[in-house]
Amino acid sequence: MAFGNVDTRTIECFKMSTPLVFKFGGASVKDADSVRNVARIIDLFARRPMIVVVSAMGKTTNAFEEVVSHWSRNELVLAREKIGAIREFHFGIIEALFEEPAALKSDVQELLNQVNAGIDRSDLSYGEAYDFIVHHGELISTKIIAAYVGKATPTVWQDTRLLVRTDNQFRRATVRWDETTTAIQNRIDLGKVNVVQGFIGATASGTPTTLGREGSDYTSAVFAFCLGADSLTIWKDVPGMLNADPKTFQNTTKIDRLPFNEAIELAFYGASIIHPKTIQPLKKKGIPLHIKSFVDPTAEGTTIGGVDRATPEVPNFILKKNQALLQLKTKDLAFIAEHHLSAIYQLFADQGVVVNLMRNTATKAVFCINHDPIIVPKVMGELIGLFDLELVSDTELLTIRHYREEDERRETEGLNILLEQRTPDVVQFVFKRF
Repeated sequence: MAFGNVDTRTIECFKMSTPLVFKFGGASVKDADSVRNVARIIDLFARRPMIVVVSAMGKTTNAFEEVVSHWSRNELVLAREKIGAIREFHFGIIEALFEEPAALKSDVQELLNQVNAGIDRSDLSYGEAYDFIVHHGELISTKIIAAYVGKATPTVWQDTRLLVRTDNQFRRATVRWDETTTAIQNRIDLGKVNVVQGFIGATASGTPTTLGREGSDYTSAVFAFCLGADSLTIWKDVPGMLNADPKTFQNTTKIDRLPFNEAIELAFYGASIIHPKTIQPLKKKGIPLHIKSFVDPTAEGTTIGGVDRATPEVPNFILKKNQALLQLKTKDLAFIAEHHLSAIYQLFADQGVVVNLMRNTATKAVFCINHDPIIVPKVMGELIGLFDLELVSDTELLTIRHYREEDERRETEGLNILLEQRTPDVVQFVFKRF
């Protein structure tokens, strides 16, 4: 049957060649049963060209971050003990999944040997060491996933370090789009399921980098953009995008449809279900983002894109923990001027400080920042000669978008509010719990 001058079979063949991109986070591959479930989901769609982006398993990234912390304090014995625990965790999953696990265990051990060699290096900056050590979590998880999925489906393991090209801003690398697009289009095999690592990339010289915490979502958007994917699906342990984290807030509501612009705003304020950079490349090519449950893969979930307003329209609640309130005062009561703020932000950018809220008066500036125990002391050491400093740790940041008076009153009752900022659409509170 022809449609115009084009046979519909040709149209269908073209559609079938359009790749899908799936992303599975750490919670979806936390143990052997989870890996089996991921393989079942992939099998449902395996007749389509597919790129599967996988995070490190469970809390592996946190574990490797502990290795980095030990390395930074020259606690190499403790670092190696942690690496040993990481090995046993992954070996347990391998043994549960494979009757003959020896070859895969050998692959994983080789990757961990690289980590052990890395912690002996003293020539690396903190950022370089972080990226070199932590990115092995994704390499290990994808080795396991590719091997298991490959039992039933033609599968190829791809090294994202050869595909996603970045600059050398360690821990927050910027994608070099032209080089990345060329590498992805040349290396991806659309005849197989391609299992790739999220969160990581590499410089032109091959030095490993990472894209920022929770950056696997962004990685999946990069692949979707470069390949002109039919869609991107992020598989979560929730039924879709909720208006608040159900682990923190009660009576949450699932959002069925969400415009790209609104999703960008929520990601900017810290909505944990979406990495802040994820939406931009998808919006540019009009690629819909589906957020679905790996517990119930047939459920509808949430679709981002293709609408002008959210359905339903509800307030959104975002809580960021592990914050610090950093106050800077000029020593001579001089005004906080543009050159002060420029220098402060340049230092923040150089050190990788994430600013979530800022306010300044005539003689002081206050920043709500992520409280990184390594970076924050370094930054304060740079600033102490220029400003009088005050740091309040163990704070939290609550953001309510499309707030109502009753929402604000309910969520802030009993809190010690240190800083408040509001616009017509958004209200934010920095607070300490009693």
